[in-house]
Amino acid sequence: MSDHFKKKILHRAKYRGIKELDIIFDRFVKKYSRKLLDDEFYELDRILSLPDQLLLDIILGKEIIPANLQSKTLKNLILISYEWS
Repeated sequence: MSDHFKKKILHRAKYRGIKELDIIFDRFVKKYSRKLLDDEFYELDRILSLPDQLLLDIILGKEIIPANLQSKTLKNLILISYEWS
């Protein structure tokens, strides 16, 4: 996986459009970005493809996590949101 792809994913994570997601992802990137494996970057890419409101609802527990998105990466995002609240 190229560094360019990783930087692109991390940039997309920090600038979502909903302030709450920006904060959650900013904290996630600061805490985990150096530890992410290639497959976790792909998981993050799939997560980032979701519409903002659906993603926020999943992270806040208002929506059930789709089976194809159940991953360590999403669980860590959810944990970050609990640390923030």
